[in-house]
Amino acid sequence: MQLAFQYIRNSRVLLTVIGFGLLFFCGQVSIPIQPVAITLQTVAMLVIGLTFSKADALKSVTSYLMLGALGAPVFANFSGGFAKLMGPAGGFYFGFLVAVWVMCTLRERFSNANTNTKEMLLIAFAGQTTLYVCGVLWLCAYVSPDKAISFGLVPFILPGIVKSLLVAAAVRYLKK
Repeated sequence: MQLAFQYIRNSRVLLTVIGFGLLFFCGQVSIPIQPVAITLQTVAMLVIGLTFSKADALKSVTSYLMLGALGAPVFANFSGGFAKLMGPAGGFYFGFLVAVWVMCTLRERFSNANTNTKEMLLIAFAGQTTLYVCGVLWLCAYVSPDKAISFGLVPFILPGIVKSLLVAAAVRYLKK
């Protein structure tokens, strides 16, 4: 099993495809509220940010965004297209890119082979916070700041904390 993980980790193209696949499949598990659906894409973002190299993480998210912008139905609820990317949820889509960059940078600077669950959790929270800032700021172009916070942040706080806790603990456990 360890050998399989090493092979996957050393195959750059395979990692990009796995990251893309995680974002795609997790995006299809959603609660379609308006203007931004609650999805499991943040779980994919956290896994990518906590485990991939910065280059592989950015390639995965960029390929996801590019295919979605070109019309491939890869976004939440099998949607796609430039209009979808630039719509109310666009800040969250672009936020995935910024968040994995932040997470990978923090991991590179402050983590080592003995990174504990608490450190993983702090990195995950930094990624979630980055995502929320990008999403809410973008959403302000479509609704008032009060509504952007109530629709683009408040419904995501508790699920975000739970996702961060679970993913950080799982990644730490699997890295042992």
